[in-house]
Order: sequence, then C-alpha cells, then structure tokens
Amino acid sequence: MTLLATAPATPGWRPLPDFTDYPTTCTCRPWNRYACGHCYHDQCEDCGFCTADSCVCHCDYGLGFHPADNPTSGPMFWLGGHHPAWLARWGVPMCFSRNTLVGRASLPTAAEQWMCDSGAFTEIARHGQYTFTARQYAADIRRFRDEIGRLAWAGPMDLMCEPDMVAKTGLTVRQHIDLTVGNFIDLMAVDDRLRIYPSLQGWTVADYEHCADLYERRGVRLADYPLVGVGSICRRKTVREPVAILSTLAARGLPLHGYGLKGDALAACAEWLASADSLAWSADARWAAAKTGPLPQCEGKHKSCSNCVHWAMQWRENVLASLRAPRQTTLPIGGTP
Repeated sequence: MTLLATAPATPGWRPLPDFTDYPTTCTCRPWNRYACGHCYHDQCEDCGFCTADSCVCHCDYGLGFHPADNPTSGPMFWLGGHHPAWLARWGVPMCFSRNTLVGRASLPTAAEQWMCDSGAFTEIARHGQYTFTARQYAADIRRFRDEIGRLAWAGPMDLMCEPDMVAKTGLTVRQHIDLTVGNFIDLMAVDDRLRIYPSLQGWTVADYEHCADLYERRGVRLADYPLVGVGSICRRKTVREPVAILSTLAARGLPLHGYGLKGDALAACAEWLASADSLAWSADARWAAAKTGPLPQCEGKHKSCSNCVHWAMQWRENVLASLRAPRQTTLPIGGTP
C-alpha cells in the first residue's frame, strides 16, 4: 500500500525521514501516523498497538527485522490466522476461514490483501456436510469484500477426499468430486462476479485428473482463472504424494494454489505452485510450548505462542526463506501415489 505523503496542517510539521532511518519502536503521533513509515494502514489510530507493548505496525514486530515480502518468483504465501483483529494489525498477506468471520456484528478493516477459505474442513469434520447454501456463502463473501476490504479471492465449497472425510459423509471420493464441481457451478450461478476460484479434489492422481476433466465437461475453463486450488494434499504421509499430484496438474498449465501446504512438502512442491497458505505455525507453537515454553520475549506474557505475532512472523520468515532457496527443476512425476 502506498503511504500517504501528506498530513493535516500542523504548526512545525515537516516531512519525515525514510522508513530505514526510524527506530524499531513506533513513535507515531496522531498527526503524522501516515507519513512516519511505520503505521501504514488506516486502522492505526484505533488499533492501540503503537503505544501498548511491542509495535505490530509495518515495522519490526519487536523481533529486530521487517517482515519480508513474498518472493518475486515462486508461490505467493498466505499466513493463516484465526483472530479477525489480526487482519487489521499484522500487515502481511493472510488467509482466514469464513467460520472465524461470519456472524460478527463488526468486521476489521484489512491492512493487507487476504484470501478467504470456505471452512470446508470444519464443516465436513463436524457435520458431514455444509450447513450453509451457495447463496449464503456468496452473501458472506460479498460482505467480507465490502466491509473488510482487500479480499484478493475466496475458495469454493469443495469437499475434501481424505479417508476420514469420506467416512464422515458416507459418500465416495468420486461423489465428493462431483459435489465439489456442482457447488462451484452453483456459486457462479448466484454471482459470477465474486472472486471465488475453483478447487480440484481427489485422493489419487487419477482422481484429480478426473476432477479437472469434469470441470471442463461442465463448462468451467480452469485455465481462465488466476488460481485453481488443490485440496486434500496437506495431510499426506509422504512428500511424494503431493509432488505427484501437483506436478501432474501443473502440466495442464494451471496456476495452482496448495491448500495447507507447509514445511518439506511446500518446499518440494514450490516449482508447481503459484500460491499456498498455512496456519501450521499456531499448532507448532502450541507443541513447542509443552517442551520449551514460549519465546524468550514472550515469557511472562503467555504460556504458549499459538496466538503470538512474534512466533507467527518468525515462522513465516522461515517459510519464505525455503521458497527463495534454489531448487532443481524436475519433470512431472504423474502416476498414482
């Protein structure tokens, strides 16, 4: 976002130095918050984080480093979040589930672009089906777009195909695929102007190819979309499985988004991805707390860093470093994992 270059007329006001000349703690005043190089978003006067505890504006987050930008080449990375206020405060591209936002009387104003997940995993795991209709979901996305702002895109109402998810519904993988495609067509019939992008589902490589073919047979040209999601790949037993699936789908010329990919799997699949998201940092922090406790700078503040901006940003730095690492280009593997 471009910083505002001017501020309300105030006696003695003058342009401020560049961001790099400023201290690592935000010292904004009400009349220059948009020109100081730190508080770059329009929630700053309300968020309270410039004067309380450590600064979480677009500066160093109290960690001694500025949050890195996504790599200029390779996949865009969306940091998962589960507290809506973070959209206004953290200032990095984020992924939020519909479930964390729907039904709230007021919504935050996003400081950076973000993507919305349909909450499919929670819906199927808890209920064995969606508890809302395509029309309701479209209305939710429309509200998020208009009230939160900066919504880059949203996922569809797809159905995961892991064995435990299939057991929840009592259906087959092919039926999950059929419903995934059908739900997307229903969403487009409700409002095709919304940036809801299709997702491919399956369990084997052949399943995903069947799903892609089914979209095409039903009149959905996947290549026309900026991104095509790929689900049911984040809980695989080996890295080889998502590699086989994503390399095969990428050979179709599709710009792929990997839902929930993290760690070794994300690094191994980066060459076939245009985008990926993960909330794994929160679980990592919770598990780490049982062994070593919170980060040193967080001692005495909380027992676990599972909701901690410091942990989240350090974890994100590691992910971005792995995406920037040189890798050898490989050919599609194909075949059934």
